[in-house]
Amino acid sequence: MSSVLGGKFTVALSKEFLLAFARIPQAQQMKVHRFVEKFQQAPDSPGINYEQITDLKDKNLRSVRIDLDYRAIVLKPAQGNVYVLLYVDHHDDAYRWARNKVIKINPEAGGLQIIDVQHVSELASVAEASAATESTKPLFDQVTDKQLLRLGVPEEFLPAVRAACSDDDVIKLCNLLPEEASDALYMLASGYEIEQIFSEADKSESGPPVDTEDFAAALAKPDSQRVFYVAENEQELSAALSAPLEQWRVFLHPSQRRIVTNNWNGPVRILGGAGTGKTVVAMHRAKWLLEKQLTEANDRILFTTFTANLAADIKASLAKLCRAEDLARVDVVNIDKWVVDYLKRNGYKRDLVSEKVADELWAKAVTVAPEEPVLDQQFFREEWQRVIQPNGVTDRESYLKASRAGRGIKLKRKERDEIWCVFEEYRQLLNECGLKEFEDATRDARQLLERQGDVLLYRAVIVDEAQDMGPESFKLIKQILAKDGDHAQIFIVGDAHQRIYGRQSNLSACGINIRGRARKLKINYRTTEETRRWAVALLNNVAVDDLDGGLDDLKGYQSKMHGRKPRVENFPHFEEEVAFICRQLEALQSDGVNLTDVCLVGRTDEVVERYERTLKSKGIQTYRIRRSIADERKNEGLRLATMHRVKGLQFEYVFIASANDKILPLEYAMAKAANDVSRREIEQQERCLLHVAATRAKRDVTVSSFGTPSKLVVPR
Repeated sequence: MSSVLGGKFTVALSKEFLLAFARIPQAQQMKVHRFVEKFQQAPDSPGINYEQITDLKDKNLRSVRIDLDYRAIVLKPAQGNVYVLLYVDHHDDAYRWARNKVIKINPEAGGLQIIDVQHVSELASVAEASAATESTKPLFDQVTDKQLLRLGVPEEFLPAVRAACSDDDVIKLCNLLPEEASDALYMLASGYEIEQIFSEADKSESGPPVDTEDFAAALAKPDSQRVFYVAENEQELSAALSAPLEQWRVFLHPSQRRIVTNNWNGPVRILGGAGTGKTVVAMHRAKWLLEKQLTEANDRILFTTFTANLAADIKASLAKLCRAEDLARVDVVNIDKWVVDYLKRNGYKRDLVSEKVADELWAKAVTVAPEEPVLDQQFFREEWQRVIQPNGVTDRESYLKASRAGRGIKLKRKERDEIWCVFEEYRQLLNECGLKEFEDATRDARQLLERQGDVLLYRAVIVDEAQDMGPESFKLIKQILAKDGDHAQIFIVGDAHQRIYGRQSNLSACGINIRGRARKLKINYRTTEETRRWAVALLNNVAVDDLDGGLDDLKGYQSKMHGRKPRVENFPHFEEEVAFICRQLEALQSDGVNLTDVCLVGRTDEVVERYERTLKSKGIQTYRIRRSIADERKNEGLRLATMHRVKGLQFEYVFIASANDKILPLEYAMAKAANDVSRREIEQQERCLLHVAATRAKRDVTVSSFGTPSKLVVPR
């Protein structure tokens, strides 16, 4: 293909081109699409009329005609066969965009950068004024010019960087700098050592000389690939133009790209806070494996997550990222469905027990409990969920030896022996009903795989939302790829700060060794820094694990975007809260926001249904995001979802409604807790749920309540 690096031509699209393309009318989009396809094949065609524009700062920029009214701006260097489509718009606007742009290769970092010289002059005057009035020591005076250049700061911006004395100065700078430079400055301003920043950027402080005229070499740099895209074939080009606002499909941060394309020699675990792109990395890893390593027709990938709705969302996203023939070799399924389907294919007759039936069976099981010690039904259920199932306990002796750390109620060995009959009875009742709990069914599937020596066609397993999976799931995943031993292609992403189902696993204890293959993503691409701080504060003083027996933290986790602090409002009554929400929605629509980009989130189905009825009665179109079905943005209306269902999604604006006392945390869940330890664990899960809901917002979060507000959202 002519656009591939090293071929006859190199034709690239800039991120700004794709964003501009998304904004123009659909009729013009079709013309641009056709033009780009022809341009990619033969940018030197006589039919393409390159026009010079007067008063440009960069003499390598040209205008090309799309139709009578629209123009594209192209970088056409004086030498070489590199062409970059930079921008597209109505001809006056396109020329205006190009007038102050200079496209240069950074002399130290080697990446291709778009520099707005008007911003340079603006920042220079601000820097001079700041230097004259600011008594504070400059933030970056310990960093050399060469180091700043190596980190991606353009030469033109060095004086402004040197003058920065405050966080506000850094924010102004980073809004105008190339992405790689703004990342580095944020980290420097956050207290990172220069060596850490070079390591994070996968750069050294010195390197071979950079040829500032070699545009093909510059495009191959990871820094350039964050903002310039070279499609390898017509199908990839068409996919990039079909949904240009979905930048995750095309552009990756270098830290993400390294994880995706590395030849890992065994299981990998990726941690990262909300919005750092863990699922994006997992999907790109699947794509990379399918195209680069697992290329045979029988090479299959299992892509699994915890819930059916997340699996549906991932499958819909993968369909936008992968070729149809590659996607056909990926099984995207939530883990419990995979277990049930596998067992049924092997003649397994039992179904999974529902919550309602489990309640009935526990009520019967506790009737055989001894008089001493005095323990209620909730204690037995929690003991089952937190001790017996996670430890794979199936007999009395195993229970007597199992760790009960953190349970809150101490039991002597004799007392454990006496109460075992309750768990035995519960399991017997399940058997009589032909039912199994998920953990037991998963264990059965693993043992069946091991006993039969099944050799599945899976060559890799990718796990999303790993924090919500229990030990039996990971033991099963290990067994699925048992033939590959310690070199199994297991790719795991998760964040225990977002654990909302209470399960916890230690990968090493499950036989999955990630030593030397653990990585962490730190840059939040979704939310504003203000939202991130608010959401992180919900989890202050909460110990969070790293999925492998250690502790995790959010050190270095940061957002590059800024906006308004989350708004927290309380009203006397429900009607007043709804009236407030309606006013906010009307204001957003007046500003041109489509309600498909707004989601109202409630704690439970009942809460969401109440708002759905009320908003519809006021003439507001709504769309309910339901379980097991991907959110289809072609369906108009304000999105409505529970806190559990909104996991894995993102919206421009999020309203968290009914953040009331007794709803956050849920009153009945707290009332059923066996002891204070259980109540603290439930509250922690509720905090995680609220953290998840808030971090779905890209621009703005509004939290509202009526009556008595939840103690979790009292303004801080």
